[in-house]
Amino acid sequence: MYAYYQNGDSKLASAERELSESVNSAYSLYHTLLYLLVALRRYSLKQITRKQKMNDRVSRKELLFAENRLLSQLETNESLASYFAEEDMSWMSDTVKALYEQVISGEELEEYYQEDVFDYEADKLLCRKIYKKYIENNDELDEVLEQENIYWNGDKNLIDSFVLKTIKSFEESNGAEQPLLQAYKDPESSTFGNELLKNGIDMEERCRAIISQHCNRWDPSRLAFMDVLIIQAAFAEMMSFPAIPLKVTINEYVEMTKYLSTPGSASFVNGMLDTISKELVRNGELNK
Repeated sequence: MYAYYQNGDSKLASAERELSESVNSAYSLYHTLLYLLVALRRYSLKQITRKQKMNDRVSRKELLFAENRLLSQLETNESLASYFAEEDMSWMSDTVKALYEQVISGEELEEYYQEDVFDYEADKLLCRKIYKKYIENNDELDEVLEQENIYWNGDKNLIDSFVLKTIKSFEESNGAEQPLLQAYKDPESSTFGNELLKNGIDMEERCRAIISQHCNRWDPSRLAFMDVLIIQAAFAEMMSFPAIPLKVTINEYVEMTKYLSTPGSASFVNGMLDTISKELVRNGELNK
């Protein structure tokens, strides 16, 4: 919606294509971050082979990381392998090298080594710890990802949670057929974004009239543009998706405001959505 209005003469079809590209890019990032774990293991195997050829000492920690059962299973995952079958991932080689050096010298692998319990569950827990420490909050990695795909920067926090959820869901018995998360949980979800976008734009005039009506302490023209768009999208969701409870809509858009707008915007958006929803219910326009 923001891009639609910022582009001035945008058409809905262009906004829908942009939305589709954004969703596809987010799903691509999900696979890319999973592949990054695979690339780390592959790099570790190369390092071990190189050291062995040169008769250099290979530490126990290096061997343990290379033998990690979760990483081995992820490398053979049929869905992930199919996704990157024709992709050139050489752009992440420097990142993989830097991450590997941090992991090998890090406390997570040291603690794992000291525990002396090297089963599948321990390997899975180690992978989650490594991901949280070195990949989830990594400014340098974020810069590399943004250079590769401009959409990825805004999506990474959310996709990190999906990757961690995926690691947690892995079962050794599933082997290479371990399912990964789908782009959409059901057919209805695949159309939700486009419907919300279209309805949000269609309801612009009505929504902004309501905002102006209830801006007792603010000049509507001076409201943060992002705040108005968030309220507009929330209004469209309230009106267009009767199965979604009002409280859920309000809570989610208030949380969205914390990420997308000014520090003081959340309380304003919360108050405005609460007022709007109560008026809609009072007028009989909503029955939730």
